[in-house]
Amino acid sequence: MNPPCLIVLVGAPGSGKSTWAAHNGAGAVHVSQDGLIDAITPHGFDHAYRDIYYQAENVIARSAIRAGHKVIVDRTNRTREHRERWLSLAREEGCPAIAVVMTTSEDVCRWRNSMRVGPRRVSDERMERMLAAMEPVTADEGFMEIRSVKELVHEHCHQAR
Repeated sequence: MNPPCLIVLVGAPGSGKSTWAAHNGAGAVHVSQDGLIDAITPHGFDHAYRDIYYQAENVIARSAIRAGHKVIVDRTNRTREHRERWLSLAREEGCPAIAVVMTTSEDVCRWRNSMRVGPRRVSDERMERMLAAMEPVTADEGFMEIRSVKELVHEHCHQAR
């Protein structure tokens, strides 16, 4: 088994994070914010459960690293402060952290979000706030490596090109 590693995905809603995790996550534990929200509150995000979502992500990531697994954190991780949470966990557990930054254009992210139905679709207003809040990952944050992923193309997004 490879030593544990924490892979922190960074990107707006619709940027391809979950698609990247599905294509590259064989053998990894996938800590998906959306997946945990579905498991905890099947009718969508509820602010009353925010701390439970947060703690569930932490427990799963920490337990998987301690068991020797690679972990992929699938959430926007849009600010340096959001990413520091994962870097701290990696430091505490003595494992490297890698940032994988999705470089999908804002227009494609907006289009993909508009095609979503149900709780996965964020409001246009929220989408604009999230896009405006995206902070670039910088070398001084503490990631062992920062990788950029060009726009992922799959059968559902060819029209956005």
